[in-house]
Amino acid sequence: MADHRSEPTQRRIIILGGGFGGAYCAQALEKNLRGLHAEVLLIDRHNFFAFDPLLVEAGCGILEPRHVLVSLRRFLSSTVFRMAEVLAVDTEQCQVTYRVSGSDWTETVGYDHLVVSLGSITQLPPVPGLKDYGFTLKHLADAMALRDRAIQMLELAEATPQAPRRRALLHFVVVGGSFTGVEVAGQFLMFFRQASQWYPSLRPEDCAVTLIQRSDRLLPPLDADLAAHAADHLQRLGVQLRLQTSAVEVGAHYVQLDKGERLESYTVIWCAGIAPNPLLQDLPFPRNQQGYLLCESDLRVQGLDNVWAIGDCAVNRDTEGQVYPATAQHAVRQGAHLARNLARVLRGQPAQPCHIRSPGQLAALGHYAGVAKIKGFKFAGFPAWFLWRSVYLMKMPGWTQKLRVALDWSIELFFTPSFVQLDVSRLTPSQPEALDSEAPPV
Repeated sequence: MADHRSEPTQRRIIILGGGFGGAYCAQALEKNLRGLHAEVLLIDRHNFFAFDPLLVEAGCGILEPRHVLVSLRRFLSSTVFRMAEVLAVDTEQCQVTYRVSGSDWTETVGYDHLVVSLGSITQLPPVPGLKDYGFTLKHLADAMALRDRAIQMLELAEATPQAPRRRALLHFVVVGGSFTGVEVAGQFLMFFRQASQWYPSLRPEDCAVTLIQRSDRLLPPLDADLAAHAADHLQRLGVQLRLQTSAVEVGAHYVQLDKGERLESYTVIWCAGIAPNPLLQDLPFPRNQQGYLLCESDLRVQGLDNVWAIGDCAVNRDTEGQVYPATAQHAVRQGAHLARNLARVLRGQPAQPCHIRSPGQLAALGHYAGVAKIKGFKFAGFPAWFLWRSVYLMKMPGWTQKLRVALDWSIELFFTPSFVQLDVSRLTPSQPEALDSEAPPV
């Protein structure tokens, strides 16, 4: 192992994690650190970050999958990037040890300031069968796997003479009624039904999606009237809602609900909650009971003067003491604020508290509809959907990437997508071999 510094007096900021928070923090540091004789090192297992708000559309074939991936090397200019896995952090020696991806080469580097932006994973509670048979939607590979799964189920249903089993094959169950859950339910139902038209033995109405939500309404962060509109729209599309309901068991071809109802389905998509990155358990930082990093108002990790945390992995609070939501827009703004704070600290000035006022929230519902609240104004239906697309198109980094996404959306308006598998689901739950060996539900 070696410890490399370009110059003994040069100060180094290391960022762990290249998601929204880490990437935008690094980009902002490139501007804020000019003239300060400091370098930035970004470490992530991947050389890209996924534009998460568009994952579902990529999975449904509306967008080309690679168009929702942002190259970190193109996104950044002067930042040093290492595609590597973090192994250890020594806060006393101010060092990070990592292993370069695809090799046995490990390296230890020193830091003057450390930024932790390791994101989150999908929370999988101890529901029997969930880890064996459930799907998640956190990465692009998850979205592609769900696309392959839908087409796989259509192919099996086309070849299945038993009506009960065919209905189970064509039934997706989505658990979690927040932003991701409602979009998955609406978009994948439309994708399912569009694709079914190419199967002579199937009808679009044979395809079904059930959305399960523990609370008494969808989209808890939004106002009740917008949530009610979202529920009405999804039901008009054909999504079956189960509110104030929980899944207590997941089987190969069923979901057992807490109220005694049993749903026959071969595909369960878990969109209920997040958990901190497991790597945090091995790092020497203060955490709350859920495992998230505890931070001061200026984004410093509690008790550590030169360690900071942003994004999903951190507990950062607003002026009213409420934790900032784990969303891309808050991670981006925390990253930009932290870049300014780090520049201030390097100049010998005090860091400033992070106060973020969200301009609003948007949710896509499928079939050219959505709900939104922007700066106090509410939108629903097509205007909200158009606003959703416009906002995220403008937030997409780089004009080249914006143009690619805009072209994909334009083509989708006039041409039917190609309903083919991308062959990325070989390691997903309930493989075809296992499905074919199971007796159909009765």
